[in-house]
Amino acid sequence: MSWKYSITLSSFKNLEPIQKTLENLKEQGFDTVEVYGEPDLIDAKKLSNLLDSFSMDVSGVTGMWSFHSSEYKSRNLITTNNDSLIAVKNYVKKCILLCHTLGGNTFNICLFSDLPPISDANHKNLLRDEKRKFVSLLIEPLRELAKYASNYEVDLLIEPLNRYSTPICTDYKDAKYIVDLVDEENVGILLDTFHMNIEEDSIYDAVINSNTLLKLVHISDNNRKMPGFAHIDFESIIEALKKIKYSKFLTFEPTVQNTDYKYDIKLGLQFLKNLSKN
Repeated sequence: MSWKYSITLSSFKNLEPIQKTLENLKEQGFDTVEVYGEPDLIDAKKLSNLLDSFSMDVSGVTGMWSFHSSEYKSRNLITTNNDSLIAVKNYVKKCILLCHTLGGNTFNICLFSDLPPISDANHKNLLRDEKRKFVSLLIEPLRELAKYASNYEVDLLIEPLNRYSTPICTDYKDAKYIVDLVDEENVGILLDTFHMNIEEDSIYDAVINSNTLLKLVHISDNNRKMPGFAHIDFESIIEALKKIKYSKFLTFEPTVQNTDYKYDIKLGLQFLKNLSKN
């Protein structure tokens, strides 16, 4: 099966000028990138021209949630504070517009809360019923945002994160519950292999059971490096994706720690391409 590949620019955000990153990624075989979601810091026209100069497309926008942004306190969708809710909805809408302007069509939603007893990165466990009480606060805001996004042909994707990030949405069952409640055609699931490796009983089953709701897959190994550098069984993941006839993007999201990354990026891309041929 022929997959579509992309890679997140957020992995390189503070490493080097974006022009150098695009040049390197093009050289290693990438034609598509996922732009990081900081619309107030990005000159969309300038970036679009730069992407055009490398003949590169945009698959979507990566939301900068939690500690990935200094603005994280105003990006909690689970809130009873009206000003906070307005702020996070405005953030999502700006990201949707950025995505549309650059020709992408996906934006991920990660669920954080400013309500006690929830806090980021606290390894707190919540029972399913407890999770769903918190989730009830965001269904209407998500419907509103989904309707807004549909005007720009952008899909909003609920991304489960591991327990060290948030206890609210940690596996495909949590995400599917939310997507089913929102019940909008352009709301789906994003599965991330790094997070699944921590939370899912079976990554294969998570992919199979997400089925047509699965609209994007973020790819990295269990150590957040490119696939093939640790122990996740990507062969079974590819098998599951083929079984559900998944044909959207596989987007790499590695942690990159220095500018000497080209060999690892190329090797990881080739590793996945080789598996996909089998």
